[in-house]
Amino acid sequence: MRTLRILMLAGACAVAASGAAVALEVDPEVLPEINIGGRGVVTANYRDRDLASGGNDNGGELDVADSSLLLGFSKFLFNDVDYGFATIGFKAPDDDTDLGDDIFLHELHVGIGARVSELLLGRTRLTNTLIQFPTVRDDDLLDFTHVANASSNAEAEEDTIYGTLLKGSYYLPRHRVALAGAVTARTETDATNLANVGRVSRGNPNGISLSIAYDVPETIKFDRGLRFAGLTWDAQRAETFSGIGKDTVHSWIGALSYNLGENPEESWMLDVQGIYTAGGTVPSLAQNIFRARADSYAVVGSLRYVHRPYLQTRWQAALTAAYKDFTDFDNAHSIALIPSFTWRAGSGVDLVAQYRFIDNGRGLASAVNRDTEHVVLFGARFGFDFTLNETVGQRGSILNLEHNMLDIGPVRVGD
Repeated sequence: MRTLRILMLAGACAVAASGAAVALEVDPEVLPEINIGGRGVVTANYRDRDLASGGNDNGGELDVADSSLLLGFSKFLFNDVDYGFATIGFKAPDDDTDLGDDIFLHELHVGIGARVSELLLGRTRLTNTLIQFPTVRDDDLLDFTHVANASSNAEAEEDTIYGTLLKGSYYLPRHRVALAGAVTARTETDATNLANVGRVSRGNPNGISLSIAYDVPETIKFDRGLRFAGLTWDAQRAETFSGIGKDTVHSWIGALSYNLGENPEESWMLDVQGIYTAGGTVPSLAQNIFRARADSYAVVGSLRYVHRPYLQTRWQAALTAAYKDFTDFDNAHSIALIPSFTWRAGSGVDLVAQYRFIDNGRGLASAVNRDTEHVVLFGARFGFDFTLNETVGQRGSILNLEHNMLDIGPVRVGD
């Protein structure tokens, strides 16, 4: 009888221990912090273009490109210091894009962050630029501000701006220095036929990048002096493409942002970026992929004034100028000039106006069939950003992933 009792007690203890072990394996339901943000961008555009072949192309449109919706999720890891995060984002592409879709999934990434480091995997912005300039949209100066995609021949800004990557960042807060390295996977189109711009791959690793930057913290960025300085080396593996041999395209990006004044209510900012690309031999500049692989250099500079009474932005006026030259071709240069104005009507509500002038040298004009171009636009932007179940803490607005005419400057190496 005593033995039976001992066996029954041992069995009960085993069941209890087993239940406890199973309970320990159950992942507790932890509601994530949820960030929801978006921006609607609608402008009335009028374009007047002189064709190199003769004649004129002009017309107007209502443009909703770059309107977007973003969803962000984050939660602490078991140590309550580090955190995991994920972001999903959708945007409206240009009407004349080769994407063929009305909606593009431009953000889809996950990662793990800590106080001084971050690891990110998935689709997001490529590490091919360092400064945001005060234009209404990314593609207003895309040929000057970003390293082009040497694996895509499509007319699609998304192939240049976004890609899949594995990126690691490390911060040295005491020295205000950030280091980052990435394995990049740029979109590839059909390598056997220039006319076929269908996507062959979006996830095939075909490049790497390394970056270093000096970045003044947000809390003291309005002091006069250097606010940001960065340098990026970007390499792309360019496969054999329609008769062009395999090559590696190396690009170097350097940029700085300088605060010219000491009054945070009346900010004067100077932003400058230069890109040098060492590519290979191409037969002409008539195709996007030829221009992406050709030797070139580009310089962009912007001077902007921001009126911020009581540290609240009310309006911004900016003048941006750019120059690009394809060094292996005669008169293959381009000049751009963009004055822009933004008036903040309310929190997240902006009225915008912009004029863009582009003049191409004869060598480039004959290749792209565009001599000069004038584009005038005006419109409105509506942005919103809010957080549900704030537990991890604000790591910056989710809208920082998007191009913004206001609160611009460096695209931080650690972002």
